[in-house]
Amino acid sequence: MASHLTIALRALEIRPSSTKLRTAAQYLPVTARRNASHQAQGRANKAKQGPGKRLGAKKTGGEYVVTGNIIYKQRGTLWFPGDNCFMGRDHTIHAAEPGYVRYYRDPLRHPKRKYIGVVFNKEQELPQPPNAPRVRRLGMLAFQKPGPVQDALSTVEEQNTAIAAPQRRRKSKIEPLKPTLRPGYQYRIANWEIGQEAERVGTAKRVVPFQPGNRWIAWRKRNEAKARVAEKRALGRGGKKKPVKM
Repeated sequence: MASHLTIALRALEIRPSSTKLRTAAQYLPVTARRNASHQAQGRANKAKQGPGKRLGAKKTGGEYVVTGNIIYKQRGTLWFPGDNCFMGRDHTIHAAEPGYVRYYRDPLRHPKRKYIGVVFNKEQELPQPPNAPRVRRLGMLAFQKPGPVQDALSTVEEQNTAIAAPQRRRKSKIEPLKPTLRPGYQYRIANWEIGQEAERVGTAKRVVPFQPGNRWIAWRKRNEAKARVAEKRALGRGGKKKPVKM
């Protein structure tokens, strides 16, 4: 009985004896996959996508930059370097000269490209006209030449008349604080200058000093505060005021 069963099972077995089965086995899909590197295989317990590369504009239009500052970080050439700018190895656009950032298009240079440039004067715009003179890069500013030199005698006479005439004393005008280039490439007033502004102008001298023993000043301030509170309450009731007890 056992011999008959084994013979029947052997008859049911499928063996790849024919050439058709062998060729079909060659075209079966392969389920195993091997990545090119260990980094590409992913993580088991971590995020699939890492942090961003912090791409985009680092300096806005009109912002002051110095040589070497990063203006725009990109992958590919979304923006092209214009006047006084250059492109790094990873397509990052840097400032080649100190000045102010400008984002612009130049149809005469290219119909579709967008450019980033740097100008020396804050009022200057890009692109420049084709026949406009080139702005100097020596860090100098244009100014008007002085007039002809006057005679020595005329200057001496003017000085004598000025000395003889009575001069009135003028009140010294307090010049406003001028912002300077601070860390971070920003023009602003220093903190210590802001702290000394009240003493420099004289506002601190006009403030009445606090006197602990003067009860009359305390009574007057208390009544003024009561009057202000009563006025606010009257405005909340529709304009109906109540007399304040003094």
